Amino acid sequence: MLRQDAPTAPILFETPHGLMRTGGKGPRNTRLLFPQTSADLSVRWCSAALKIGVGAASIAGQDRFLGRRTLVVTGERAQESAARARYATFEPHRTDTRGGARRPRHVDHWRPVHGWDEGRVWDALQLHGVRPHPAYELGWSRLSCMACIFGSAAQWATIRLIAPALFERIAAYEEKFGRTIQRARSVRALADLGRPYPAALARPDLVALALGESWDLPILGLPSAWPLPAGAFGEAVGPT
Repeated sequence: MLRQDAPTAPILFETPHGLMRTGGKGPRNTRLLFPQTSADLSVRWCSAALKIGVGAASIAGQDRFLGRRTLVVTGERAQESAARARYATFEPHRTDTRGGARRPRHVDHWRPVHGWDEGRVWDALQLHGVRPHPAYELGWSRLSCMACIFGSAAQWATIRLIAPALFERIAAYEEKFGRTIQRARSVRALADLGRPYPAALARPDLVALALGESWDLPILGLPSAWPLPAGAFGEAVGPT
């Protein structure tokens, strides 16, 4: 996002032998723009560059995946968007080269919950007593980045409340770039339109958990004591 007269940044990924670095070359260019709120990953480059591309580079960049069968499992659901509804449940992964003679690599991509609706997801978590991420308990109904480019007015109002430094940093970038994330209005205007999620006002302990960098509480509990989080069946705002 902050690239200015520089090549594309390298990709870093962990391996059993340490941190590896790939890429980082190419022509010098300038971006100074936020990812676009689009289903097209060539312009919504946050998903492509920060998640999908890193995963692909980690497989393609390690010889330990050659001559083996590898399964990549992800959690997209068809109900989340029209674009995700078109995804295949099972298909060769983008790093698959099973038909190649030089560096054959058999990699499949499985989306096991692609056909599930939201209710089935919560039912499965309750069945096994799995505590959802505390951001769901605060009121978020979908989780990607906290300050997702698709964020609603209520989410931006909540971010301004619980993470004011982050909010002001993003607002300052909008002013610097001369382009807002959501073209109709700035994050400041969005936050003014929304109301913070009630749990963010009432539960500072949940805010601290959601913003924390470590977790030392149980993940599994009794299914009989499992509460549906505040964000369940909520705004469903997130990547398309």
